[in-house]
Parts: sequence; structure tokens; C-alpha cells
Amino acid sequence: MVRQDLQASVVSILGDNDLHGVVVVGAQGVGKSTFARAVEAQLAGKMHVIHLHGTTTDPAVPFGQLAFLVARLPGKALESPGEIVHGISRLIREDAAGRPVLVVLEDLPAIDSMSTAVLMHLVLSGAAKLMVTVRNVTDMPEDLIRLLRNKSLEEVRLEVFTRPEVSKLLAGVLGRPVTATAASSLYAASGGNPLVLQAIVIEQLRSGNLHLAGKVWALRGGINLAEADALVDLVRSRLARETPKVREGLEWLALIRRVPLFVLLDVLDPAVVADLEKAGYLQVGETGRRWVSLKDEYVGEVIRGWMDLPRRKELHQLVARVVGATPAEMDVEELLGYVAWTLDCGEPVEPAFALAAAAAANRLFDPMFALESLAQIRVGDPHWAEAAQQRASAYMTLAEHESAVAVLEEVTPEQLSELPATAYASYVQDFCSALLWIYGGYSRIDGILSAARQELARRERASIGNETAADFARAHELIRLAEFEQMVHQGEYAAVAEDLERAYKEEGDPLFVLNCACLLTMAWAILGREADAIALAAEIQHRMEQSNVAPGMLSWQAEGLFAALLCSGQWEDCVRILTEALDKKPKIMQYLGGAAELALGVAYTYAGRADLAIDTLLGAQAQLQIRRSYYGPSLACSALAFAYAQAGDIQESRNFLDLAAQEEQHVAWFTSWMADFCVRMAKRWLKDPGAKQKLMESAHEDISKGRTTTASISLFGATVHGTEEELVLLTEISSRRQGKMASVNRLVGEGSRKKDSKVLLEAASVAHELHLDAVESRCVVLALDIAREKGDSQSARAAQHRLDRLVETLPVLPLMPHTVGPELTERERQVARMASQGLSNKEVANRLQLSIRTVEGHLYQIFTKMGISSRSELEGSAQV
Repeated sequence: MVRQDLQASVVSILGDNDLHGVVVVGAQGVGKSTFARAVEAQLAGKMHVIHLHGTTTDPAVPFGQLAFLVARLPGKALESPGEIVHGISRLIREDAAGRPVLVVLEDLPAIDSMSTAVLMHLVLSGAAKLMVTVRNVTDMPEDLIRLLRNKSLEEVRLEVFTRPEVSKLLAGVLGRPVTATAASSLYAASGGNPLVLQAIVIEQLRSGNLHLAGKVWALRGGINLAEADALVDLVRSRLARETPKVREGLEWLALIRRVPLFVLLDVLDPAVVADLEKAGYLQVGETGRRWVSLKDEYVGEVIRGWMDLPRRKELHQLVARVVGATPAEMDVEELLGYVAWTLDCGEPVEPAFALAAAAAANRLFDPMFALESLAQIRVGDPHWAEAAQQRASAYMTLAEHESAVAVLEEVTPEQLSELPATAYASYVQDFCSALLWIYGGYSRIDGILSAARQELARRERASIGNETAADFARAHELIRLAEFEQMVHQGEYAAVAEDLERAYKEEGDPLFVLNCACLLTMAWAILGREADAIALAAEIQHRMEQSNVAPGMLSWQAEGLFAALLCSGQWEDCVRILTEALDKKPKIMQYLGGAAELALGVAYTYAGRADLAIDTLLGAQAQLQIRRSYYGPSLACSALAFAYAQAGDIQESRNFLDLAAQEEQHVAWFTSWMADFCVRMAKRWLKDPGAKQKLMESAHEDISKGRTTTASISLFGATVHGTEEELVLLTEISSRRQGKMASVNRLVGEGSRKKDSKVLLEAASVAHELHLDAVESRCVVLALDIAREKGDSQSARAAQHRLDRLVETLPVLPLMPHTVGPELTERERQVARMASQGLSNKEVANRLQLSIRTVEGHLYQIFTKMGISSRSELEGSAQV
């Protein structure tokens, strides 16, 4: 797996007569040798290749790198260094048999001076080209550095792959697209290192974990690096060159994972630490406690995989003395590392440590480690109820909602009665949150919340324990929060928005305030306050960074931001945020990748980018079949139906409409609305006569619930050829919204109703700013028809220009013009064509054997019909 573009560039450099060769620079393990072999393979038969290797120590033997050639020289040729140089050069030319020579020099830094002299003689005489692979340019002999400075050698830097590059590379190698989630996971596991990536992919294919799911490659589960034989061999080969002390240091670091630098220097000999850093094994923080970890995570995982239990226990004794006594004395990384290596060693973990580690793992979206830690806590333990909440949190991340409800139901009334008021209310809130996502859950929540209020009132009256009024106030806030979340989940945004806004603006508990703000972001996005929702999402992020508080409702902030950006036409911001998440948060994407891919595909579909949407949505569908998410598979099928309709693939669109109808869904209201909207719009594109009525019914229902944003969107989809009443409603409802997409909807309603092409062209301009090609084409077609009907040639010309451009980018126009503009006669076309080429009236007249006055008359008719005023506007016209 190499970079094809760089490979082609290096081959080109080696064929350049003005250059002596190329220096390939890259960090250890980046795949320089593999890259060099790929270049050689491409040049096979065309060049005679000689391999030379440097050494890691100071060279002592003259011609050491060329000993295999020196051994072939006759005795007379060994009498002086000069004769040896010429003798070696002669042998190389003879072996090349007339072919160009390529000397590949690897594994620098050290090469003896006489071998360097031979190289310089070959290169400067034009007898050979040179390809050097090196970590740093300064590792090369001074003579080669001089050639590089003189531009006689070209430098090519070899970097690790980025996540998008991994995706593109794998698609090329495997012949089909790879889901963004799979690409993200493989990138995270390999660090973008080509050799490591290749080893991991080979193992995932062999084990069947990386498999073809329909039309895309997807991962069935997590990646176990310790089972990748090729990767194990790679690590063993690398460690074989190290001293026993360095290998022991690597084992210790692999086990503890992360440690402050001062602790590392206390446990290991400082000279060993220096060797580890020099060899490129360590990643050392620059600030604070200067945390140290293995730079390449795969090295640690492979080492842990081959260590047997006795060896782990042996190292455990060394590790145990460097950790704190309680979870409170550790930061998150220390805590997770301590629990991880304790579990690795088969040792028991104290419940307090296990619970704290699970909570931290859940915050970091590592549900499997959270569940592994919680297995240390048994029924009857005082931490059991809290452990159940953390188990539920892990199952919610895994979208195993039924399991989340089940573990919470295992907590007995007696255990709940022993919890403090706030802990009890926190349990109730988590229970209600889990119930939102299962069938029949809604019907249970009201009773649970009512019982919780009664229980808190009973405790307040009884004055049990040392709990204060503030404790009970906090408990009641948690119960209110559960009620708020239920209303947002059900789409009752208008009914809850006022309470959320009031709570958000009050000076109360910071966590409660932030949680209410997260829910409010979602509500405002659908209530026509998209711009306010976007601003609120940013403020929440700012407050979190200031207070270092993470609200439990944060997913609603993300969902609200996505809804607000998407519905206001800022789909490119959605794409940027989601792509950054896939690129920069690969570990989280292991569990949320299907949802992220689906959201990305929906954004492309909304924007009319069917070509980008289809592959992305197919990947999302594959991932959601493997691991569910809070979105559910119905939206993937619905969005695919819409995307295929946009692409003009009627059969595939109908296939996915059928699949969408078969999928059961119990999801949040907005997700359900998106799925239904995509179905209705797909049918609209397929000319289903009932689609418009469904969109109108959805809009009227949303209007009755105050859901202005979605009502406006449905009306826009329904009123392609709307009645006067429908267009008035579109204009009125869209006027209550915020953002540029609201302006497009309002202008389309107004322009269509008033038959004003200029207003419609204004709408087209706003859509163009948003890069919404399909929406722009609708505005343009409507403007073109109205302008033609009214004889407004200038507006018709402007609309036609826009339409000519859009036809090149859209596979299918959502709306076709139903009027035909004035056509040029054949003679007018001839005159227009010549005029557009810069010919004067006299030259046109001479060529066509017409009078100048006749040519002027033709040009008048041409300008009138086409709505133009100058010859320059003729260029590029479809009629010319």
C-alpha cells in the first residue's frame, strides 16, 4: 500500500536527465522500504538495480557497503583505492548490460567514505541514478547533502496516510468503497502507517471482520491487533534490534499505557528512557506532568498480546508502586491505565476503582471497557445501583436500549431506597432516558416520574438523613429534566421550549442549566429559530470549556446543531463537522460511525449531491446493520430512495422505498420526520400523485404543533406547482423562520404567486450562495417560464444562463421548463455565430453575401429574442 501519486513522481524524477536522483525522507515505519520496492517494481526490466545498506554505527571498513562487488575484482584492481573505484564502476556497467543503473541506498545514517566515493563517481559521471531512503536529510553523507542543496537530487517526503487517503486507498485496493467508519477504525489502528495498515487489512480480511456488505466494505466488530500475524512479525522484527533493557521498558509501558515522565524515570534507567525516545517509541507531552506513552498504539497492543500471565504479574509488581491509593488521587488517564493493566494481569479491581473507571470510559465513548470494568462489581455491593446506571450508559452508546432498560430494572426498590435523593433522581432520569428508545417506553414514563415525585415528597416530609433543601431541589431538577427530554424526543418542542428557555436563563445548577440548553438547541432548530439554535450550540460548547462540565444531554445539542444547520441550508457546515469527527475521533466513530455516516449522507441528499450521498448512505446502511444507532435503519433506506431518485435511478429508488416501508422504527421525532420527508420527496421526484398531499398533511400537522422549520420545508417540497392558497401559506410560514433557506422558501412562494421572475431569480441567487443546485434549478426554471410567458427577454436570458450551468452538474432536473423560448432562425444562427467570433457587420455581410443593413436587422432580432444587449453575450449560448 503505497502512494501512487508519489510513486509516479519518483519514477518521473529518475527519468529526468537533469537530476541525479531522489531522496525519500520519512519517519521510521512510514514504509520507505516498501515504497522503494514499489518504485523498483515499476522500473523492472528498464533499469539495473543495486541495493546498498547503511549501518547504525560508525563505519570502519572501507568499501563496506560494496564488499559484494569488491570480492569480484581481480587482484590487480585492489592495489589502490582509485583502481577499486574504477573497477567497481566497470563491474556495475557490465552487469547492467546497457541498461540505466539505479543505486538504492537504504538504512542510513552511516556509510563509509570509500563507498560514498564510488557512489559519487557513478552519479556524477552519469553512470547511475540514486534513490536514497532516510529518516532525516542530515543523516546522509555530506557529499549527498551537497547534491541535494544544489538541486541535483530531488527531495520527496513520505508521510503517513490521512483518514481520507486511507479510505481512497482501500477503495482502490479492494475494488469497492469502504464505509467511513471502517476507514476511520483502520486509520486509528494503523496510525496511517502504510506497513501497519497493510498488515491489519490482511488480517481483517482473513478473519472475515472486514467483509463486503452489499456494495461496500464494512467491519463487523473491533480490530484486535494482537491477532494480526503480519503485524506481530513487524513488531517482533523491530524489537529484535533492541537491547533487553529497552524491550523490558517497552513491555512495562505497554502494560501501564500512560505514565508521567518523572515516574517513568523513577522506574526505568534514564539511559533506557533516552534510548526509547531516540528510537522513536515514545510520545512525550510538552506541558504539565509530561505524560509519556507509546507513540504507536499498535506496538503496545501487540506486546500485551504476546505477554503471558506470569510475565504480566511480574511486571504488575513493578507498576503497582507508582499509582495513587484512591480514584480521587488519580486523573482520568491514570485511573483508566491502572484498571486496564490490573484487568490485564487477572487481578481483582476494587469496586470504587471499577466504578470510577467505567464512568470515565463512558465519558470517553469506550463502552466495552466500561462494561469490562463493571464486571468487577457484584449484586449486593453498595455501588450496585450506580454500576447499573453506568452499564445502562454503556449499552446506550452501543444502541442496545433494551439491555440498558434491563440492567436498570435489576436494581431493587430496597437498593433505591438507600440512595440519597439526588442519586435516586439521577437513576430515575437515566431509566426514563432509556425507556424513550424502546417500544412501549413512552407509556411507562409518566407513571415512573409521578412515583418519583411522590417518593421525593415523602423523603422531604420525613426529613430522612442529612439531606438539605438544596439536595431535594437538585433532585426535583433531574425529574424535570427527564420530563423535558421526553417532550423533546416526542417532538413537543413548542410545549417545552418556554420552560427550557426559562431554566437556561436562570442562575441555577450549572449542569442543569447546560442540560436544558442542550434540549433547547433541538427545540429552537425546529421551531423556526435555526440561527438562535446555532448560536446556542456554540455558547454551550464555550461554557463547557470554561466550566469543564459535560452535560448528559450533550447528544441533543449535537442533534439540534445538525438540524439547525441542515434546515437553514448550511449543509456544508454539517459536512465539515461530520468529516472532522470521522477524521479526528476514530475511536468514538467505532460506536457512532454509522450515525455519523448517515447524517453525512442525509446532508448530501438534502443538498442534491446524489453522487456523494449514495456511497455514503450505502456505507451507513451497512454499518447500521452491524451496530444500531439512535437513528435507525429506516432513515438510511429513505434517504437512499431520495438520493437515487435525484440521480435518475428509478428502479433503485423504488427498491429502497420498499425497504424503508419494511423497517420498523422507534426513534426521536426529528429522525422520524427526516425519514418520512425523504420518502415523500423520493415519491415526488418519481411523479407519485399522492406525494404532494402527504407533504401538505405533514406541513399542516407541524403548523399545529408550532414546528415552523419542518412545516416550511414540507410546504416547499409540496408547492412546485402550488395553488394560490398553498403559496401564500409557504410565504407566511417561511417568514417566521431564520436563515437563508427561509429566505429562499419565502421568495419562491412570493415569486411564484406574483408571477415575478426577478423575485425567483433572487431566490436562485440565495440558493446558489448555499450551493443548493437542485433548489437553484427549481427557482431558475420557474423564473424562466414566467419570463418567457411575459416576454421578459432579459430575465429569460439570465435564467437560461443559470440553467445551462446547472444542467451540467445535475443528473436530473427536479423541474423542467414547460414553455419554449423564441427560437432563432437558421440565418439568425449563422449571423449570431459569426458575430460571437468577433466578425464585424461588414465581414458577416461579405461572407453571407448580404447587405450590412440586413445583418443589422438580424442582429436586432437576435438580441431581442435572446434578451441581450452586446455581442460578447452571444459567446457560449446554447442557441448559437
